[in-house]
Amino acid sequence: MPLNWKEAISNRKYVLLMFFWLVGLAVFVAVLPHFFNNVLLNKPGPRLDDFAFRFLAPKDWSPVIFALVFGAPALFLFANFSSPEKILVIFQCYVVVNFLRIITLYLFTLETPEGIIPLVDPFLEKVAYGGNAAYTKDLFFSGHTSTLFIISLAEKRLGLRIALILSTILIGILLVWQRVHYTIDVIGALLVTFAVYKGIVALNRLSFGRN
Repeated sequence: MPLNWKEAISNRKYVLLMFFWLVGLAVFVAVLPHFFNNVLLNKPGPRLDDFAFRFLAPKDWSPVIFALVFGAPALFLFANFSSPEKILVIFQCYVVVNFLRIITLYLFTLETPEGIIPLVDPFLEKVAYGGNAAYTKDLFFSGHTSTLFIISLAEKRLGLRIALILSTILIGILLVWQRVHYTIDVIGALLVTFAVYKGIVALNRLSFGRN
């Protein structure tokens, strides 16, 4: 794997891989509004009895969640922009994880938790939900949690990694507290993301011939 951007730009394999995954990201973003509003919205599913709801009265944490889900990745990118290896890995993981989310959202469709306070997220509203500000069926598994966990796994510096892991845990708790997600949505995000990250790292080592 190239160690700096000069090596990366001159490495044909790296350039092709980055292009491929950026195209994958563009395709994912393009299909989201149709999927959420025309496929998933009216698909029925069970409503779960989440034990955590018995201890956490619904509360709107939208500003904190929004700050975490955009602030933490921005911090990671700022701290790691000089590492083409990490940038590629997070793009790869993000695309794979989110295509898997489309599959699990369809196969394991859940009904909105009782008492939900819809998450205020202008970016998701415009990009993913096609302008539907009150969209609430984006459940199993949690995309917010998986996004923060991806960068937590990719970060190797201990201090920043601890901060990112704590942010991941916090955002999972707040999403459940606000009734935007069930506990299983958060746990599922952690498990799937961990497996995808390990798989991507292993494939990259084989692809670039590194042990």
